[in-house]
Amino acid sequence: MKHLRIFMFIIFAAVILFSLYCGKKKIWVAKIDGEPISLDEFNVRFEYYLKSKYIQNPEYIPKARTDMEERRACLKDMINEKLILAEAKKLKLHKREDVKNLIKLYTQQIIINAYIEEYLSDDIKVNEKEISEYYEKNKAEFRGVDPELAKRKIQYQLTLQKYDRKISEILEKLRGKYRIEENENAIRPIMAGNIGTSQEENLPPATIKKKEEKNEK
Repeated sequence: MKHLRIFMFIIFAAVILFSLYCGKKKIWVAKIDGEPISLDEFNVRFEYYLKSKYIQNPEYIPKARTDMEERRACLKDMINEKLILAEAKKLKLHKREDVKNLIKLYTQQIIINAYIEEYLSDDIKVNEKEISEYYEKNKAEFRGVDPELAKRKIQYQLTLQKYDRKISEILEKLRGKYRIEENENAIRPIMAGNIGTSQEENLPPATIKKKEEKNEK
């Protein structure tokens, strides 16, 4: 009997959890002509909204996450974006060649940003000691500036410096890892907007710069 009660309790708990999970998936934050914006979609957009708004003051983000006005502002932005997107799709702008090229470009950039965040985030953090040392060496630069504002500016500046150095290190390694070919004639001004014309045919043979892959020892 005891084992039966335990078994029934497990079944009951599983049903409740399953119901909650399914219910969460169906939660919507807004609808436009019956088309829902899901809570999951909102949460992703809200994080992006906060990171963009507080790019120079990331320490404000934890508090902003619980601010209802911030959430309302983000939802308003999402609704506005969906309205414009709906009209753009009616005009089939997403099928236009130049738009598809931009989508591909931004997709690449998103993947690059994900890589940077994955492998650089710990290396570009700035600590209090680094901020204090920079401030002491450059006091004249911050004369009359509010100390808190000065701290944020220094943190942002040092983060950018670390980012640039780290990116340079990574690219130096990558350039030695891959075989790179550059066709400089193809990017000359005469080529701009003239692909497939007689001007292309009059170009001299391609000048290729090669950087061969380094032999692994």
